Amino acid sequence: MSEASALELEHYSFWFKPQGGHAEGPAALLDVSFAVKRGAFVLLLGRSGSGKSTLALNLVGIYPDYFGGRNEGRVLVEHPERGLINRRELEAAERFKLVNMLFQNPEDQIVTLTIEEEIGFALENYLFEPAEIHRRIDRVLDLVGLSGFRTRETLALSGGEKQRVALAAMLALEPSVLILDEPTSNLDPAGTADVLATIDHVREQLGLTVIVIEHEVDEVFDRVDTVLLVDEQRVHGPYAPREFLAEKGLAVRDDMGLWIPQAAEVALELRSAGIALSGELPLNSAELTAAVNALPVSPGRSAELAVKNPSPSPTGTEAAVAIEARDVRFAYGDRPVLKGLSFVARRGELLAIVGQNGSGKSTLASLFNGIASPDSGTVLVDGKPTTEYEFAHLAKRVAYIFQVPEKQFVCGTVYDEIAHGLRALGLDDTEVDERTLAYLETVRLLDRRDASPYVLSHGQKRRLSVAAMVVGRPDVVVLDEPTFGQDFQQARNLMDLLRALADDGASVIFITHDMRLLAEYADRAAVLCDGEIVFDGTPMALFENDDVLGRARLKAPSVFEMSRALLGEPVLTTGALTHRIVEASHG
Repeated sequence: MSEASALELEHYSFWFKPQGGHAEGPAALLDVSFAVKRGAFVLLLGRSGSGKSTLALNLVGIYPDYFGGRNEGRVLVEHPERGLINRRELEAAERFKLVNMLFQNPEDQIVTLTIEEEIGFALENYLFEPAEIHRRIDRVLDLVGLSGFRTRETLALSGGEKQRVALAAMLALEPSVLILDEPTSNLDPAGTADVLATIDHVREQLGLTVIVIEHEVDEVFDRVDTVLLVDEQRVHGPYAPREFLAEKGLAVRDDMGLWIPQAAEVALELRSAGIALSGELPLNSAELTAAVNALPVSPGRSAELAVKNPSPSPTGTEAAVAIEARDVRFAYGDRPVLKGLSFVARRGELLAIVGQNGSGKSTLASLFNGIASPDSGTVLVDGKPTTEYEFAHLAKRVAYIFQVPEKQFVCGTVYDEIAHGLRALGLDDTEVDERTLAYLETVRLLDRRDASPYVLSHGQKRRLSVAAMVVGRPDVVVLDEPTFGQDFQQARNLMDLLRALADDGASVIFITHDMRLLAEYADRAAVLCDGEIVFDGTPMALFENDDVLGRARLKAPSVFEMSRALLGEPVLTTGALTHRIVEASHG
């Protein structure tokens, strides 16, 4: 890899454009300086709302060129003929060719009906010759593994395919730097693996410089060669990934509130318990397994320490049924989505609904509170068909939190968004204020109480939407990807909040692609595949069922595989695995 820089920032600061009549606020980015080497793979870390996306949008030039704001300092980008050059010296169109960005949701960027039209759209606007356009379309489709897909309709693609099409459209412009904002957050585990493998292939073939923003780092951390940390308006680094974790230790998780790979988490927990693994800090399952097996006494040679995993809670068979689906069928036009599906959700449990992209999870959830009605079959809430409820009454009993938070905001401030539901319950002003402030504190939005919900980061919007819907303590809570875009601390806060609701007797149903959260929090998992429930049982039983995992494009969390290799039997949390290794090492 060349030591030349693809991108440099020199004492760069940025202030958002103040809203009408208001004074300019504090800097969103302050005196930021760093360099990114040509061909590097960079991971941009930071808490939810820390400014990662703001930094990325400044690197591209969307801020301040299009959305306004004020900046100071310099952004230097590598130009193929002119070398490292101040971005201000380039025309806007040329800036986007050099540094481009793939957003969190690929559907926000797909604007045409077919794949070849989507990839050719920007090239046509840049006035490339038709022959060159066709050459680039074929080349990038081959790069992202979609050869033969030119005439496919974009609306018919899976989530992973849409992400790869959006990536191909970016690559067709042949940028020097490509920024990926949580490129796998909307994908099932197999789709995530596909997209990351595609990125690896593209980097190998093109020598492209890639900056990725990602919270769920298990699949990414051992791939990148550089880490940048965004914290309190500043950017720290660059760091080598292994040295970053080895130096800062569990403070990355406990103080910074960030996710770290499960292999590194176990190794760092062992270090804090006085057990030092030889060699470098492990970043993946294979490295941790080898390091632990090299200990004088490894857990795999301590059969007497085998402790069976706890039996599932009896709530799954004894608690009252909150929602029941009986032979439910639903189709969009002539495309069937749900095919004779039946299952129940019970009070007092956390039920995870999982499955591949496009399997019908969100469609099923929309039936629970009457947003949609089944074509045939019945959905019952507390034994009564949803079609017999008034919609307003059903919506109060079954709170549904959408995957896109903006679709549910109804008030002008963050405070009022939460207080609105409490006022509707007829609570007095004092209780409304106390409960609203308590929830704002829980979801770390107290300092944004007077802000518009629409100016929050995506992770902050998600936390607000969850708080606004559960503050009234409904009987049933249905959440579509509740921890999407959340750092470690906020994901834990949200899941602990849901656990408390279930323990108080609510039925909590959450749709997720995050197998780690499923393993640690769900009492039960229902797997949806091809419009049917193909599995209904405990997380442990799911991860032991390779047939279901393969069919539904799911993957057990890395701690499951690590513990099975080390202990001869799996556990579901890093804490449990660490405890067993410590016991074995102490004889």
